[in-house]
Amino acid sequence: MLVYPVGDGAGMVVPDTALLKKIAPEAAAMAIVQGDYSLRHGPNLEAIDAGGSGEPYGTTWKHLERLFGTPAPYWHCTVRDPALMTAWKPGAATQRIPAAVRPDPGPLLRLAAEEPEGSYAAAAALATARHAVHSAAKGCHDEITRYVDASPGIASIVVAGRPLVPPPAANVAEEVLRDGWRTILQRTDVLAAECARLGQTLGAARYFTGAYEVTVAPDSCAQAQQWASRLKSGPRTALAKYLAKGAGPDILVDPLTDMPAVRTASGAIETVAPRRLPAHSPLAALTVGRGSMWITTEDGTVFLAPQAGPSYTYGYGGGGPMALARLIDLLLDDITHTAPGHGAHRPPSGLEHATDEGWRGRKAPFTLSRAELEALRDR
Repeated sequence: MLVYPVGDGAGMVVPDTALLKKIAPEAAAMAIVQGDYSLRHGPNLEAIDAGGSGEPYGTTWKHLERLFGTPAPYWHCTVRDPALMTAWKPGAATQRIPAAVRPDPGPLLRLAAEEPEGSYAAAAALATARHAVHSAAKGCHDEITRYVDASPGIASIVVAGRPLVPPPAANVAEEVLRDGWRTILQRTDVLAAECARLGQTLGAARYFTGAYEVTVAPDSCAQAQQWASRLKSGPRTALAKYLAKGAGPDILVDPLTDMPAVRTASGAIETVAPRRLPAHSPLAALTVGRGSMWITTEDGTVFLAPQAGPSYTYGYGGGGPMALARLIDLLLDDITHTAPGHGAHRPPSGLEHATDEGWRGRKAPFTLSRAELEALRDR
């Protein structure tokens, strides 16, 4: 028996005798199509024999062809429609099937359909869904082309289903996407909350007003205490619901950035870092906290550092220290600059050295003044 895992469990499934007895108690053996590939044989197969040692072993499509007397069908994990698969017969034409998108972008399409013509929220939701659909189909097509069609074992395989690959979605202006997602995230209905979750998962978080979760210990430093003391009760917006994981804690909000926050049972505060600061005076100091970074401006206001990429860390050579050095460089020049994302500019060598080596061994929290940061940048 040839078995294809479906749905969320369509990755690596190792066969065992209990599974064989459960789904095919009279079968002599079972082979399960795996989620990875062999350059020599195509999609990997793991098998187990009913009367054997109970240990799974690898097999090949050529061996299946000898057993079945015909090439065996292959269904990529994103085109595994159980009804089509069970109806398949040898010699059947290849089916063209919409590739499954996980998670299902249906709520995004529902939101777009319910919005009026010209709605930026509809444009943002539809663009996210279209990108997800195209990516899933293109990924399926490319894997079949590279690892199945080009495999030396293709003569023993019938590609029973191939994806419908839609054309890439037309580009939507970034300001439209940002404004659209801002509108969605400010809504308080269940559909918008589901779309917020999907947007985070399907790659639209870069257009959110805030997307990166940060855990703040209010007693970890004076800056965290000052920030926590200004939080107010807030609405259960879509972004807040995502942060609170649905029902549960009361929603708080930072009145200066409009970012939601929730208190946890341990006393910590879960919040979302803004992408940019609504500040009106220049950076005065940076405080490296325990798990959070703080910006103090010259008028004495404290902000959680803006974030649009890797978490900020220090003391080693990696993405976190590099992102922190980039942030410092940008905010010294413009306190309202958008936080740097992946692949942003390389920071000045002095700041890069400070965050990956110079501060190694320092224990958080510690604060550096603007003058100290500028001196590091100028080295």
